Amino acid sequence: MMTFDSSTETVAVLYDIENAPFEMLDFTLGKARKFFPCRMIVVSDWEKHPEQKRWNRLMSRKGLTFRQIDRKVDGKNSLDYALFDMAKILRDEGVRRFLIVTTDSDFVAIAQMLRESDTPCHIIGVGTEQASQSLRDAYDEFYCYPPVKKKKAKAQEQDAPEEKDKQKAGGKADKKQQKKQAKKNQEDAAKESDKQLSLAGKNILQVRLPKSLFDKLQKKKRHEDVDMEQLVTYLLMRGLND
Repeated sequence: MMTFDSSTETVAVLYDIENAPFEMLDFTLGKARKFFPCRMIVVSDWEKHPEQKRWNRLMSRKGLTFRQIDRKVDGKNSLDYALFDMAKILRDEGVRRFLIVTTDSDFVAIAQMLRESDTPCHIIGVGTEQASQSLRDAYDEFYCYPPVKKKKAKAQEQDAPEEKDKQKAGGKADKKQQKKQAKKNQEDAAKESDKQLSLAGKNILQVRLPKSLFDKLQKKKRHEDVDMEQLVTYLLMRGLND
């Protein structure tokens, strides 16, 4: 893909005013901001545009130059031919960046002409989801109008309540499990306490020894040839007497 770094580059927007709505052109001009600073020429048959305030506001925007095409023939495809001729003129003038705004597959011819020039052009197309594959393939980049990502975002918003419900349900389940575990821990602690009290009533002391100390006692037990109870009793008595 070609890259452009010069701030003196010119970007041409070829607008199919007969088939692409005003909103699509406005969307395209927004995408074209990524090329600024540059000179931007917007080409179409402006003399045929409806007398509406939004068109007047468009033409008053700074940084845009509007060029009127010349229809040399009449008929259904007269705009296509005129834009083709203007694209060729702009290419010969040195323009190498083009944005083509249309829903008409006939504009493939313009993209192919620009691509086959001695100095390749970077061509961006803007169309609808119904744009033919041949038209999409003629471009270096293709933007869909309206943007697909907005539809995805809307779908995500619709799914959000369901996801929140799942998280809420999961949170309740976790809290229930935590309460259940806490109750079990309390019961185990109570059982251990009762066991210790029972042993204490029988003059039995139950202690947990570090492994290293337990191993020493085992070795001492074997050396003295006594059982563990006798050995521990002896050691405790000796310690108390000291």
